[in-house]
Amino acid sequence: MSELAERLGHSSNARLLIVSCDDLGSCHAANVGVLDALRTGAATCASIMVPAPWARHATELLEPGDDIGVHLTLNAEHDIYRWGPITHAPSLLSGEGGFPRNTTDLWEHADLDEVRRELRAQVNRALAW
Repeated sequence: MSELAERLGHSSNARLLIVSCDDLGSCHAANVGVLDALRTGAATCASIMVPAPWARHATELLEPGDDIGVHLTLNAEHDIYRWGPITHAPSLLSGEGGFPRNTTDLWEHADLDEVRRELRAQVNRALAW
């Protein structure tokens, strides 16, 4: 850990806390809350869910220097708030038309080639944004 602390510009015995905000892009409130946490220093970084309904909006709010990763997404657990793949991936759709609600259902039906294609597309879209 001391090597990492030093690489981050701190002393070797420094205790560091990295706070990462999850689910950026999932909804408007998440975008506002996550970006507020980043701007005020309450959070260190965040991850964006590219297929989620408010993901593109989130990218419009980002500033240079924001530390944003990609939250790879293959399920959508909410009861009535749904999203699905950004690629043509029938095996990644539940009967409701969005991603499956849980990972058990996902892996019972997922075609690994569709999973691979979807995850690559999510990363590529995040980079393009």
